Amino acid sequence: MQQQRSLPGENFKLITQSVHEKIASERDTRVKVYALLDAGKTPTEISRLLGKDIIEKKRGSGSKAKVDLQVIKKALEAEPLKSMRAHSKDMGSRTQRLVERPLLTERIKAVHLQRCQALLNNLKSATAGHVIIFSDEKTWTVDPVRNRRNDRYLSFGEIDESARNLTTTKHPASAMSLGFVASNGIATPLIWYLTGFRLKAADYIKVLKTKFLPWVRENFPDGNGVFQQDGAPAYTTLTAQNWLKKHVEFWPKDMWPPYSPDANPLDYAFWPHIQSKACTLRHANVEAMKASVNEHWTSMSKEYITKTCQAFRRRLEAIVIADGGYIDD
Repeated sequence: MQQQRSLPGENFKLITQSVHEKIASERDTRVKVYALLDAGKTPTEISRLLGKDIIEKKRGSGSKAKVDLQVIKKALEAEPLKSMRAHSKDMGSRTQRLVERPLLTERIKAVHLQRCQALLNNLKSATAGHVIIFSDEKTWTVDPVRNRRNDRYLSFGEIDESARNLTTTKHPASAMSLGFVASNGIATPLIWYLTGFRLKAADYIKVLKTKFLPWVRENFPDGNGVFQQDGAPAYTTLTAQNWLKKHVEFWPKDMWPPYSPDANPLDYAFWPHIQSKACTLRHANVEAMKASVNEHWTSMSKEYITKTCQAFRRRLEAIVIADGGYIDD
């Protein structure tokens, strides 16, 4: 008996139907993933709930690639003038810069995850529509700061060693600043402390009374601001927490994740931005250093501050996706 053949049109229909079903399935999966992320689920939990691995795995045996040092040595010797970036690209690897970060134990990661989820929920409910007032301290020195990645010295003749060397001192003169910046684009003038000053609860409350509270009442008369502070000892004392409860809306000490420069705009943007402009050369003294830092602090535009603070929620979500771990800029 002659076998019946399917027509070309029927094959095309079957293929088209299969493709459409696959696309619809992938679309449904994406919708479910986004919904679960919004609900605060981690990638591991989402994989378990959906019964599939949502993280695409690269092809390979799964074992670590072996590095042949002799091959690398021969390549470097053959083309000694080629940059390390170019060598790395030819060998199929990637170069990564070193990043200084706080040590995160598994316990701290768990706290990060829990508190970032709590902050995201708070932003959607209790403080929805509020202006966030961020705060942080930073110690500045008169020594210049270099960018290990970008700072270079170009010479078109004899090398000037005095210009090429960036010298530092063993115990440079320093001062500490306290800054408050709001997500609507405004900031207080920096508050400075003497070298070696240790901020205590009484000193902190005095600053809040005389500097911070008048600024808040002037700029947020409707009470639509929420104050953020980290876990510094002076901030988390019962005295300081009780004072804040009476005067401003704020996130209490068990709300902000510890060791979290990835979350605070002052840490991940404003301090580095000012340091790159104000601290490229050695300052003659502390007063000159403070004047330079103040100049660049006050010159930050409202648009720049607002745009930088808008990344806050997105960075919290990234920390949640990373299970409380580090995130990349």
